[in-house]
Amino acid sequence: MIKSFISSPRFKSKWSLVATLIGLPILVSGCLNNFDTPPTQPAAYISIYQGSPDAPAMDIFANQNRVNNQPLNFAEVLAYSPFYVGERSFRFSSFNSTTTLLQKDFTIEQDAIYSMFVLDKVADLDAILIEDEWTLPSADSAQVRMVHLSPDTGEVFLQFSNLSTPVTNNMNFGDDSNFTMVKKNTYNVQVKSVATGDVLLSANDVQINGNRVYTFVLRGLAETTNQTQKMDLQLITNYVNF
Repeated sequence: MIKSFISSPRFKSKWSLVATLIGLPILVSGCLNNFDTPPTQPAAYISIYQGSPDAPAMDIFANQNRVNNQPLNFAEVLAYSPFYVGERSFRFSSFNSTTTLLQKDFTIEQDAIYSMFVLDKVADLDAILIEDEWTLPSADSAQVRMVHLSPDTGEVFLQFSNLSTPVTNNMNFGDDSNFTMVKKNTYNVQVKSVATGDVLLSANDVQINGNRVYTFVLRGLAETTNQTQKMDLQLITNYVNF
């Protein structure tokens, strides 16, 4: 069964951001109360996903502003929140520690919507920023993409049952696919190896609802005995068209 999380702001449209958020951070233990910037200022919206399987629980800073109230663990995501625009320095450190694991600069554009993904093993830690550009979903369809965050897994693609073509193109580690439209339905979902055609992961009876935007995250390690770090497929709801 795929673990499913919600990271969804309430947008009037793809490019019209409203000041209030749904308030559903996927962290079970706490919500993101202190925004990086008040929504009345020029802002972009960013969600942050922790995809490094062996990294410690993290604090995240945008310049000097701490982003999270609770430790961000592997496979957890912070819901979309507003951030100041311009050149921003993001710092990732061990929770309640001065030890910096990664510091990286990104340019944030006004009114854009982004997903940030922390990836790779902690020794080679990196972060990528992806602009989230989807078509507004309808009652009968959803927008779906995948992000490949499994560092020891080769080139893959995502396949849904009852669909004649794969949902994604071939994807290497660190790649993200474009959002694509799929009809609302219950699907058997498979991650397949490009090299061999073998099914690396599968999940049956995955419900894809209309009026939704989803991200499938391939994360974790293919070769590990640590069950918490093991490769898995995770489903995140980016947006709900109310």
